[in-house]
Amino acid sequence: MSNTDPRPRISTEALAGFAQVKPPSIRERLSRTGSYFGLIPERLPNGRLSWPPDSFERLREAGKNTHRPTPKRKARDDSRAEVR
Repeated sequence: MSNTDPRPRISTEALAGFAQVKPPSIRERLSRTGSYFGLIPERLPNGRLSWPPDSFERLREAGKNTHRPTPKRKARDDSRAEVR
């Protein structure tokens, strides 16, 4: 993979911190699906993973596109509450 982006690549630990998950969660999803929410890392000669420099932006955009607002809860009807 040619790296034309001048920004440094990202470690799994840094990606996990940004995504607010533990690094093993990222490695497990990568192992099961072949990517982490569409991100595919480069495997370095020492076995570590090196994620693309734009990973933070891509995860942020993916989160914007999949976020669903929390449904509003119905107001509780206190008129039916039992009085003791």
